[in-house]
Order: sequence, then C-alpha cells, then structure tokens
Amino acid sequence: MSALQVTGLRKSFGGVVALDGVDISMELGEILGIVGPNGSGKTTLFNVISGALKPTAGRVTWQGEDIAGMPPHRAAGKGLVRTYQQAMSFPALSVQENIKIASEHGARGVSPAVPPDELLAFVGLAGREDEIAGSMPFGNLRRLGVALALAARPKLLLLDEPAAGLNDNETEQLADIVVQLPRRGLGVCLIDHDMNLIASICSRLVVLDFGTKIAEGPPAQVLKDRKVMEVYLGTPT
Repeated sequence: MSALQVTGLRKSFGGVVALDGVDISMELGEILGIVGPNGSGKTTLFNVISGALKPTAGRVTWQGEDIAGMPPHRAAGKGLVRTYQQAMSFPALSVQENIKIASEHGARGVSPAVPPDELLAFVGLAGREDEIAGSMPFGNLRRLGVALALAARPKLLLLDEPAAGLNDNETEQLADIVVQLPRRGLGVCLIDHDMNLIASICSRLVVLDFGTKIAEGPPAQVLKDRKVMEVYLGTPT
C-alpha cells in the first residue's frame, strides 16, 4: 500500500462539488505535483488530506490508517504537515523562536528532531536566528515557512503554492531546497502555478479540473496532453 492513498474523495459545499471522486497515491521519497486552473479543487484537496475539512465521501489513508476527518494537529502528529499559500510565521518573534515553537509542536517519535541551526542552514537562513520574522524580505520569509514545516518533523510535506510571489532567482533557490527533501526520506506533494518549477522538480503530476482528475503521469507526458493544454495551458494552435 502507498504511504498516502486517497480513494474516491468527494467534497461538496451545499450544491457546489469541489472534489468529485478523486484518487491519488504517493510514496515517501517522491515529489508529486498537483496542478489545475483556479477553482479546480487543489487547495480543497490539501484541506481534506490534512484534516482542515472533512470529506463528504471517500477515504484518506496515511501509512495504513484512515485519517479522513482527523483534526489537523493529530494528522501533523503522525508526520503529515502542510504549508499555506500565505507566508506563515509569528511575525513579532525571532527566527529562532519561530523554529522552537514549530519544533515543540512537531511529530514526536515520527522523525528525529533536526537542530535549528542545521534547519536554517538547509533553507539558506544561517546566521539569521535573531532576525524578527516580520521584518524579513518576502523570499526569506518563504524559506522560513519551509524551515518551520520541517521543524515539525514531517514524513509527508504538503506545500501549497510555495513559490507564489517569488522572483525567478528566489524560485530557483526554493527548488534547490525542495529537490533535496526526498533524499531525507520525505514525500513532497506540491501545488503551484509555476509550471517551470513543477516540471523541473516533480516526478509525477496530477491535473485537476472542476474537482475531477483529468490526467496523471510524468510531467513531460502530462503537459503535452491535449485536454490538459485546453483546460490549463491554453488551447494549442
């Protein structure tokens, strides 16, 4: 069985169906990209997997345990950690204090704790321990967000648009961080609209449209799929 298994996932909000029978599986040590146009259900999928929303139907199985509807803090305690589209931190606290809080709420017993200085060096923030998070440049704040997620000791990291608002150089730096995570035994599931980033670091893509999965496979194959090009990349000429 895959580390993460999503089967027949459905989520509706009244008469609006956000997810309609979505099936996804992934293993630790891989980077899976979730792509699709705005409103296709990507963030809803993350919200259901991480426990922020309860599914209307279907199953979410993490390492053999059905976690559908499990509160987010309990899911995180089992090693399933997510980030958000906004750069999340405690802005009035120092970088070091932010890392300490994240570490204290991490998945104890799931993965060994990583020393804060090693984490900050890994994301390119060495020597910035005493900086106040709210005063950091946006690119550094994004890297701090990754460090905070890693301090929580994940086995599977859900990254929701981590490159949003970054320039090309900052996006390349982010990519360099993410591609190293599978070597640490982590699985990474990534949502982003930067198709260059997605194609360069993901081993597999899943494409959603109006809450349904319309394609899945290696990036080079998926991005040439006619239906994908029509609904997401624009109709080919």
